[in-house]
Amino acid sequence: MINSSTHSMAVDGLLAVGGILSLALGISGLILIRNQKQEVIWNKRFAAQILCWIFICKGVANGVRSIGYETEVWRIVLYSGHFADQIFSGLMIMLALIFPVPILRTRKHFKYGVGIVLLYTILSMSAAIFIGVSSPLSGVGDAYMVCGFIWTLVYLKFRFMKGQEDNKEILGVSDVAILLTIMVMGHIMFRWVGMLTRSNYFYFMDLYGGNAASDYLWSMGLASAVLFGIIILSGEVYQAAQGRIRGTSYVIFIYMAIGIVSHIVLADTGLSGSGGGTGAGSGYTKWQSIWTEITSSVHFTMMRPILGLYIFFHYGLIRISEDNEQVGKTMAIVLIVVATSALLEIIQSLIPLTEMLSAGILGVAIAFGIGWEERSFQTLISNPLRFPIRVRGAYFPELDFEKQEFQAFNKAVMVLISFMLGVAFILHLSGADPFSMSYW
Repeated sequence: MINSSTHSMAVDGLLAVGGILSLALGISGLILIRNQKQEVIWNKRFAAQILCWIFICKGVANGVRSIGYETEVWRIVLYSGHFADQIFSGLMIMLALIFPVPILRTRKHFKYGVGIVLLYTILSMSAAIFIGVSSPLSGVGDAYMVCGFIWTLVYLKFRFMKGQEDNKEILGVSDVAILLTIMVMGHIMFRWVGMLTRSNYFYFMDLYGGNAASDYLWSMGLASAVLFGIIILSGEVYQAAQGRIRGTSYVIFIYMAIGIVSHIVLADTGLSGSGGGTGAGSGYTKWQSIWTEITSSVHFTMMRPILGLYIFFHYGLIRISEDNEQVGKTMAIVLIVVATSALLEIIQSLIPLTEMLSAGILGVAIAFGIGWEERSFQTLISNPLRFPIRVRGAYFPELDFEKQEFQAFNKAVMVLISFMLGVAFILHLSGADPFSMSYW
């Protein structure tokens, strides 16, 4: 019999665990970037910084939401989480514009692109303040459409490039496009069948409520994520039939297969919880709630940082040398230890264990995890994948940026996050109602 109180504690703790993992990865990544001595091409350098801030934003959002809304400071929880998600969305769009293939191909393009995304993010947050968090202007679903569209096009271009079927550098670009898509939208792909069968658990996933325009735009973002997943799945099925299966093929196969099982489990459910379906909805049975946590919630909180760590090192966004190797190892160990502890909590929610047995299992898991971490870490940093040099002029333009420009970007994002957290605190003191000002 499942212990409901233990299960509830594990569920509530996943957001906190996700916050810790994301913050640890983001902050450690910025330290690694600052101390690295090897040269990194400009779009990878900016992509590394953007990814770090993406994880910091998601760490802030998950961390404050783990407090819950049944508290006197619920406005801080709501506003700061919403603002962090809006900055997260803006950074994701910015990342898609430069990595893995730069859409912004000149310094002028880069300047205008960053300016437009920044302006859009600020306007979106302003709409949340002056109109309401449920306003269509303050939504975050558009990031799924923009990022998914760009990364799917990159995948199709480089995966099906004629005459380059065995070129590891070319295929590496399509691989990272798949991993980025899964990292951002994997929790939605767990429910892809629901879109095709018009199931409530998909179309009523995390709706704002009371605002048809916002709900429509949000659902459109979720549906676009599923569409991109189906396109990538179809491409990998075709490549597998041609005998050209790759490691990332298995990743997309697993995620979409879990989506089929999820439909069997969730077919008769209704509204889903917050976080894009990462929480259990109203009327869920205990088993349906547990299934949601071990699939969508685990991806949302733990798989994202792990995929981010892999992308950082395997694709050369962060280059490890003697100067920053210790920080990199520490970052990997922290991710493994915290993730292992969280997985054990999930197991305890399914199979009640004594504290002594739980401690013993955790100790053994960490011991094996650290040994595995040493080998995996060395494998990741020993041979980072380079992007195609022979097509650099066509797809990977060489731009020069000063060190001060990279630092200025970090300072700008840090100021923006700090300012919006301060605004959330002021709105709390003012007793603002996040929903009553919506006229849309």
